[in-house]
Amino acid sequence: MSFLDNIKAIPITDYAQRCGYTLVRKGTRYVSLVEHDSVMIDVQKNCFWRNSVFQKGRPGGAGSIIDFAMEFMGYERNKAMRELALMYGIQGDKKTGIEDYMTALKPLEPQKREIGELELPPRSDSVSIVFRYLLKERKIDRSVIRYFLAKGMLYQDAEHGNCVFVSHKFACIRSTNNIRFMRDLSGCDYNECFFFRPSRAARTLVVAESVIDIMSIMTFFVRESKRYTEYAYLALAGTNKLPSLFYHLEQEDDINQVLIAFDNDDAGNAAGKAALIGLENIGFNGNAKIFAPPCGKDWNDYIKFCESEHHEN
Repeated sequence: MSFLDNIKAIPITDYAQRCGYTLVRKGTRYVSLVEHDSVMIDVQKNCFWRNSVFQKGRPGGAGSIIDFAMEFMGYERNKAMRELALMYGIQGDKKTGIEDYMTALKPLEPQKREIGELELPPRSDSVSIVFRYLLKERKIDRSVIRYFLAKGMLYQDAEHGNCVFVSHKFACIRSTNNIRFMRDLSGCDYNECFFFRPSRAARTLVVAESVIDIMSIMTFFVRESKRYTEYAYLALAGTNKLPSLFYHLEQEDDINQVLIAFDNDDAGNAAGKAALIGLENIGFNGNAKIFAPPCGKDWNDYIKFCESEHHEN
């Protein structure tokens, strides 16, 4: 497959979810978006159209994954292709099947991709919105929020008041309002993803899908009277960046345990199994296990809704 074909093979549904949209099934073949109910995605042909656009008679609003990124992310065509290629690890005309995006078990070679400077939104002098959102809406422990702020891994977007999460070569933004929105920022290195190791003494690596999941697990550790600084953490920005896990194990060769904390859904379960297979394939000698929340869709669901009920039982 060519470079363009590989990009066009990315499922629009997967990308839409990565951008923060909520999918809703329309029969056996079609999917729409809760946030834009005029959008229809044909999962078999991997194309979309926007009924409201056609009704108004203006151009655009239909086509491939590239057109979707242009329509909903505001990219011009070349930037849409660059962002999609970076997000899904597509390198030139390398032959890549779509299954590789979800279960890739081989680390990427960092020198084969050009990583740019992170394009960060302007920083607000205040953190009141993000602090309140994480504390009240997400139930993240105060000490965890303060830790992220103190380490420069979190700040408030000056224009919209959104959460901006920043690590060494990776950054993402998450909305703090009622419209769920999240996306990775330009320049991200998907070998690195969102990784941090509070102490060299940390020998256990916790791997999750999002930074919110990581903060939720740290909150769980606080509630269990465990020191969260005794763990290393990696948020993969979804389930399709497993090569980042193997990349970091190569860099951090004294890690001896991996806790795989993906969501309790089909994608998370499949990625968890793929991660265990991948760890075996690379000859990881430490302990690796699934670290799923006792109940709820993900770790944030657990600390928000399920933890008290679980302890009562």
